[in-house]
Amino acid sequence: MFHRILGHQIFHAAIIGAILIGVLACVFPGAIPGLSWVASYAVQLMLFYLFTGMVMLFLRQPNLTFAFFSGCVMLCFFMKFSVRGIGLERWRENMTISGLPPTKGLQQAPLRFKIAHINLSNVSDRSEIIPLLNSTKADILSIHEVTPAWNQWLQDSLGKDHPFSHTLVDIGIYGMAIYSKHKMTDIDTFYYKDAPNLRGKVEIDGKDLNFISIHTLPVLDEFSKRRLQEHLDMVEKEVNTKTAPFLVFGDFNAVSWSSQVQYFLDETGLMESRLGFMPSNFSGNSPFWETPLDHVFYSGHIVCTNFQNINDSQGHHLGILGSYHYSERSRHAEKTPK
Repeated sequence: MFHRILGHQIFHAAIIGAILIGVLACVFPGAIPGLSWVASYAVQLMLFYLFTGMVMLFLRQPNLTFAFFSGCVMLCFFMKFSVRGIGLERWRENMTISGLPPTKGLQQAPLRFKIAHINLSNVSDRSEIIPLLNSTKADILSIHEVTPAWNQWLQDSLGKDHPFSHTLVDIGIYGMAIYSKHKMTDIDTFYYKDAPNLRGKVEIDGKDLNFISIHTLPVLDEFSKRRLQEHLDMVEKEVNTKTAPFLVFGDFNAVSWSSQVQYFLDETGLMESRLGFMPSNFSGNSPFWETPLDHVFYSGHIVCTNFQNINDSQGHHLGILGSYHYSERSRHAEKTPK
């Protein structure tokens, strides 16, 4: 009976139709508004198609095997071409550097730094957070949802190793803080409606690094999608006024392959730090259904060498950690301007 149902043409047509709808909901989320949320789970859907295709192969259902594998392949290509980064070049550079002997003499090593971003609303055990942040050895700490109850405790705990800081305290979701081991200048706040965005510079070994910390509202419907696009359009204008190295980080509440984030990256020329779509974890484990909603985007003056999730001991996602260095090409360009 089971094999008769699997082999029925109507069942095949229904399954193929469901696969195509899943792919369309990921690639063109605006085409099916009621299923636009599926796009956030494109990675999980891709893996589901792969696993189910293997099951159909075992059950000797060639048509369904082909259908599920085709859906998986289409999502693979969609995800690959949605990446705004230099993942292959990053991997090649890391492999080359690891195979070289230590530099000697007057050869200048690239300026390296780390940035960690966390959201305090995800913290389940306050006693874990400071040891975890210190273990990242991050030069810059971006912290969101800083309430009055958190603020003084963070200052007392982080001020010694990160003496430069700026904090916006809020009883809601818009509290944010930046802690840095290096001098910060030109700290300012600009608003999209009621949502603050922190901008400023960090001076690392004499080189200015511009940054913007952003926190958007969750995307729940078509109105919130338009609101997110307007918010990112405002940030885009701020980014495009600068020519120096730039980082934009925070809680975007949208996956990097969403149309809003893709348009933002196209217009600013920024790249995403995630090398792939299967997370690498600095601490803890990531649940299968986790979606990447926090990001660090960087300009071409910088190279991202590593990117990891920060999770607590219970597997709750706290934030992200990225390692970067200044690009050799940008340093050469500064020495020989056209």
